[in-house]
Amino acid sequence: MLDINDLRRAREAAANDMTTAATALTAAEDALSALESPTDEATAAVTDAQSAFEAAEAAFETANDRVQRQERVDAATAVAAISEADTPAPPVEPAAARNPEDRGVEAGLIVGALAVSGCNREQAIGLLESAGHSGVSAALATSPASAGGVLIPEAYSTALIELLKPRVVVRQAGARTVPMPAGKLTQARQLTRPTASYGGENAPIMPSQPSYGDRDMGFKKLRCLVPVSNDLLSFSAIDMARHTRDTMLTEMALKEDLAFLRFDGTALDPVGIRHWVPGAQWVANVGNSAAAAETALRRCKSLVEDSDVKMVAPGWVMRASTKNFLASLRDANGNKVFPSIDASNTIHGYPIYTTSQIPDNLGAGTNETEVYFADFNEVVIGDSKKLMIATSTEAAFVDAGGTTHSAFQEDMTLLRAISEHDLAVDHAVGLAGFNGVGWTL
Repeated sequence: MLDINDLRRAREAAANDMTTAATALTAAEDALSALESPTDEATAAVTDAQSAFEAAEAAFETANDRVQRQERVDAATAVAAISEADTPAPPVEPAAARNPEDRGVEAGLIVGALAVSGCNREQAIGLLESAGHSGVSAALATSPASAGGVLIPEAYSTALIELLKPRVVVRQAGARTVPMPAGKLTQARQLTRPTASYGGENAPIMPSQPSYGDRDMGFKKLRCLVPVSNDLLSFSAIDMARHTRDTMLTEMALKEDLAFLRFDGTALDPVGIRHWVPGAQWVANVGNSAAAAETALRRCKSLVEDSDVKMVAPGWVMRASTKNFLASLRDANGNKVFPSIDASNTIHGYPIYTTSQIPDNLGAGTNETEVYFADFNEVVIGDSKKLMIATSTEAAFVDAGGTTHSAFQEDMTLLRAISEHDLAVDHAVGLAGFNGVGWTL
């Protein structure tokens, strides 16, 4: 017996047939109208197309009636499934918490099924159903497909993007995420505040006029190509899904870290925080003595605190080796200059976030790195909350070392994931930073 999901899919197929028949009927009518004098063949084509449309419409009505009937049956069954009044209630047991390790694994299941099926959505739906993941298959059935691949259902792609938060320092540090479904987002922001003043009882009030500007964001495409061994695709669905999910998250997080911090906005890249920092709030060539480090960090913090931003999510971003260098600094008496680093992972009371995507080979001496301080609440990430997946077993790819690989020859499947987002800053004065020279152990 077909369940409600099967009936809904049948109704969707009938609706698609009806759309196709309507398109054919319109084309036949247009062809007939274009003739100076109707021909029997053109008239017969319109008649046949009309009959096909009526048949498709009848099939849709039948499928729709079956769905509505089954929905009424399911509702009645739910109402009738009430216990007798004298039936003792079963003991209450707390609901078992879902394994946190499996958060976002639905996206991995979909990606794995698409890889096995060669990105054939219908075959992927069948694979998921046969593996017992009917809820995931039903969600995939409602997701649109295009020449660019298959769109992961929004609920699952959103969960996957949320998992990026602890992996991407800008997201983790408190940058706000706003939806940007239409591809562009323009929001007004206040540039200068109104002024206030004291005065006498009858003295005129001096007017003030705050100024406003726009914050514009547009989609920047992040593309992730992940080679997966075909042997892996033969693993159990859940193990394969976890691996696929984690692999995509790792690759996307590394690139987001680099882009959100250091990209300069050329070509199709977002503008990273380094290039949002005003020139007056960035210091070059800070030495590696304890005194120089203390002065640079305090100046950096003071610039942001004096800018009158709200300090909702202040924090530091640096390499882990830079943090360890600062933790090792001693004063003249042998005391730690920054004891809070080891004690609470903070500097001057503000949390430290680390990423390997900040270089440590900058500058003429290839021994410089960067340190950022910001109220990350001033940073805004516009996100489409969408993830487009495509697969190939025939394509070739070039690895980081410049070597070309053939997926077919090496028995691999290539997974391509595309997400869309952009980064902007409300008030750039809420950002500061500097280059540290020799800030490593």
